[in-house]
Amino acid sequence: MEHFSDRLAASVIDRRSLVCVGLDPALERMPPALLEKHRPSATVDEDEAVAACFAEFCAGVIEAVAPAAACVKPQAAFFEQYGAAGWRALTETVACAHAHGLPVILDVKRGDIASTGAAYRRAAFGGAPGFAAPVAGAGADAVTVNPYLGDDALAPFVDACAEGRGVFVLVRTSNPGAAMLQELEVEGRPLYLHVADVVARLGAAHVGARGYSDVGAVVGATAPAALRAVRAALPRAFLLVPGVGAQGGGTDTLGELKVGDAGGLVVNASRSIIYAWQQGQSDFQRAAAEGAEALRRELGPPA
Repeated sequence: MEHFSDRLAASVIDRRSLVCVGLDPALERMPPALLEKHRPSATVDEDEAVAACFAEFCAGVIEAVAPAAACVKPQAAFFEQYGAAGWRALTETVACAHAHGLPVILDVKRGDIASTGAAYRRAAFGGAPGFAAPVAGAGADAVTVNPYLGDDALAPFVDACAEGRGVFVLVRTSNPGAAMLQELEVEGRPLYLHVADVVARLGAAHVGARGYSDVGAVVGATAPAALRAVRAALPRAFLLVPGVGAQGGGTDTLGELKVGDAGGLVVNASRSIIYAWQQGQSDFQRAAAEGAEALRRELGPPA
């Protein structure tokens, strides 16, 4: 069994890249040629048409950014809103990323207890019971999870680390309202650092050959002080850092957070890369490739 953290580290090192490209497809932002190609017809319903458009768009983005990105992060909600057709497009997107050698972090922010948590885990990774054999899930390499219910809600996902999967726990998120709860003082420390302690404890048993844990943390670039504090608390964890680009987070403080030969972090950018074509570039693939490469150069080498 190969650790998720080792696969992610290998991708970072091979591409000399800390870039994670978020895949957040929205119909109103699809390139005109794809909209025209996938319009519904007498034989194709609305949901199926949108899902097919999303699948082709994401495949095009993945092909374009594969040389410069270490991994991709599909946001499940953008697909799930189109029902079964959307879920099929999501699984196709995961398979496409794997075909290009890119680990997939499925952004689902799950977190529930007992059998419900186990069902969420199987949806992301596979293994739901079938009549004759287990049923495939989305086939992701890792997921994002919400710790609000406690460590028993994280357990189904952390247990999957023994099968080569990974987990990214929401610690200090990038949204404007994050501070309302995450920075509350608890016994003299902000709550997010208590969550970081949980991440460290759960991840200690799942460390790969390169020294990184399979249990990582989501920490936003929009809160640089929190980002530094979480790195100090989690020196062996991969950090998934959203908030760069459209959300306004900067990259100037990220260099000091690198640990080990693979940096120990991946920096997510979604809209600024996948919709770069809307800044005057007609070819969405070329624009995405240029955006990913620009961020790769801005972030510098992993070590």
